[in-house]
Amino acid sequence: MKLLRARNAAAGMGIAVLALMSVGVTPAQAAGENWTVYATFLSPKGYDIPLRYGRHDNTAGHTTGFGVYHIEDRNHRLGQSWATFKGDIDQVLHSSKTTCSKAGTTWTCTSHEISGVNSTWGNMKVSYTHSDTGTPDGRARGIITAYYLNDCGCFAPGSEGAKKE
Repeated sequence: MKLLRARNAAAGMGIAVLALMSVGVTPAQAAGENWTVYATFLSPKGYDIPLRYGRHDNTAGHTTGFGVYHIEDRNHRLGQSWATFKGDIDQVLHSSKTTCSKAGTTWTCTSHEISGVNSTWGNMKVSYTHSDTGTPDGRARGIITAYYLNDCGCFAPGSEGAKKE
């Protein structure tokens, strides 16, 4: 009889856990932040760096966003498709002609390809962090921003928000 009660209790707990999982319970998120991963990349050293939807820029509140929303808010894709842009990010992160530097917890990698990573816009800069502080899934915060450069190493023509980066 005790064995039957224990098995029924365990089964009941299993059902409760499955019910919670099917509801889609997720950890609390800060207002305006979307931690959903849009694409996954590996850093030059092989670390997980997701590109998340992130957070929109808020000029009224003077906060800078990150991820897909930030890239779109600043027009960093310059009309390139997301497939092309993601391919260019991947090329920057894995090219032997890329240099990376670290400031605090943020890594910045800049491509130095002779013909650029993109035939229209040239080389690219990608900034990311391995920090997982505040992320609900325990993965790195990931890519903060990515944008094309022109020959001088500054923003490519037509990219908005160049001075705010």
